[in-house]
Amino acid sequence: MSGKRLRILLLATLTGACSAPTITPDGQGVSVTPGPCGRGLVVVESDYQSSNVSLLDFDGRVLSPSLVRSSTASGGFSVALGRDAVPPSSLQTSPEIVLIDREPVGVLRFVDLATARVTNELSVATGFPSNPQDYLPLARERAYVARYQTNPNPGRQSWDTGGDILIVDPSLPAITGRIDLGAALAGEPSQFLPHPARLMNVSGRVFALLAAYANDFKSAASSRLVELDPETDSLVSTLVLDGLRGCDGLAVSPDERELAVSCTGVDLRNGSVDGSGLALLDIESTPRLSKRFEAAELGDDPLGFSLDYAAPGVLFFNTFGHFDEESAELRAQDSLLRLDTASGRIDGLLQSLDEPFTLGGARCAVACGVCFAADAKRAGGSVLRFAVDFAGNFAAPTAIRAETRVGLPPRYLGAF
Repeated sequence: MSGKRLRILLLATLTGACSAPTITPDGQGVSVTPGPCGRGLVVVESDYQSSNVSLLDFDGRVLSPSLVRSSTASGGFSVALGRDAVPPSSLQTSPEIVLIDREPVGVLRFVDLATARVTNELSVATGFPSNPQDYLPLARERAYVARYQTNPNPGRQSWDTGGDILIVDPSLPAITGRIDLGAALAGEPSQFLPHPARLMNVSGRVFALLAAYANDFKSAASSRLVELDPETDSLVSTLVLDGLRGCDGLAVSPDERELAVSCTGVDLRNGSVDGSGLALLDIESTPRLSKRFEAAELGDDPLGFSLDYAAPGVLFFNTFGHFDEESAELRAQDSLLRLDTASGRIDGLLQSLDEPFTLGGARCAVACGVCFAADAKRAGGSVLRFAVDFAGNFAAPTAIRAETRVGLPPRYLGAF
């Protein structure tokens, strides 16, 4: 996610931020046997002052209302959980989960599920606000980290260039190398930088989605999908998503033959759909564009940062509303949508309450017939659970309060 752009907009909508609540519930660990979809959901609740991490199972039961939170003792580490933490986009299968503390600290936090303790941390800031966006484990001693920001003054520390894929050894933990993504933007003006947003492993093939903004986020080149060779830590191929900008959402189809990409465009402030849309990419060999949907074909609003497959050929995603810049009046609400990629049929599932930028992460577990969305406003801030049939038809959602003692709104969803 291009977190900086969205947080500027979100913080402008918050009131009473100086009196933000302190997270106080005791941490509660879990022991869960994996099922066909994994063990459950990682829910990050945040008011952008404090954060809390809850766990749900795929039936919607609360496993842990507070695994770790901003007031958790750091256990001897440098900093407690920050206000801008997110889960990795991929399913986490180990006995511990990783939380990505993006800005300003740039730290990976390793949390033991059974004890709810932070067992280790690794700074990936290397002297500048690197804004890590995703973490992809490859083996016990190897993982990739997508660092969104590029360092304007590199050369003062090891591995301090940024705008790259950092290679880390999570068993130590330590940084061991980096993959330079500059070649993926060959031919573009120098102000455009990679801004890697998402990482994905599909049966041993590793893909990274590059948003390709200028560092001021006022303009962008066409986004890219790159394939990386995890054996040589090198760039294999680059697919330019011509005309699609600000691409931050990435999902793989149930048969693993296709990737779906969502793109916000460049300017979310006034609801512009320029550069926003969806792309379907055939990955049976070298990735190629097989179909695209402009945002204007899907509705009146730019796409959000998150999407997933609800069934073969069916996508579940959100769009962002906006305020009028001059009057600050609500002009459009966020929406959750269902898209049949074969026919192009769009079905609206629900809209946000009262204000935009409150519908967050969207996540599905196809093998379990369920999709989820984070809703910061509905029912006091809840995770929406949709039962989904084999054809991708959605039932009415149920609202789940993952943590109620403090009641921070849910923003991001991961899986473990």
